[in-house]
Amino acid sequence: METTNLLGTVEFDLDAGVYRARYDPEATAPSVAVVDMLRAIDGADVAELEPLYEVVDPEGLDLVLEERSAPRSDERRPPKTVSFPYRELVVTVRSDGVIDVASQTDAERESEGVGAANEER
Repeated sequence: METTNLLGTVEFDLDAGVYRARYDPEATAPSVAVVDMLRAIDGADVAELEPLYEVVDPEGLDLVLEERSAPRSDERRPPKTVSFPYRELVVTVRSDGVIDVASQTDAERESEGVGAANEER
């Protein structure tokens, strides 16, 4: 299933149970991208959504994910990641412009699987 929003295409991975979209972190604040993603998934008007500030500080989210300085060409930094619950969903936003949204049960199952895989090593 694919839905188009202001950010581009929202894809749904049926096997993983995760919606994924990309945003341009240089042009769009992460908090704005999250609201647009939730609107696209829900199909609701922005005014009908639960306010983002009830679950996460939008300004804080933007500040945490902001890239303050560009890395040197020989320096690679992993993207910063913030995850938070929103209704029965788990939203994960990365500083490199990726947003994932999964149901809490799918996210819990995935994290348990990752933990189990790490324990076996």
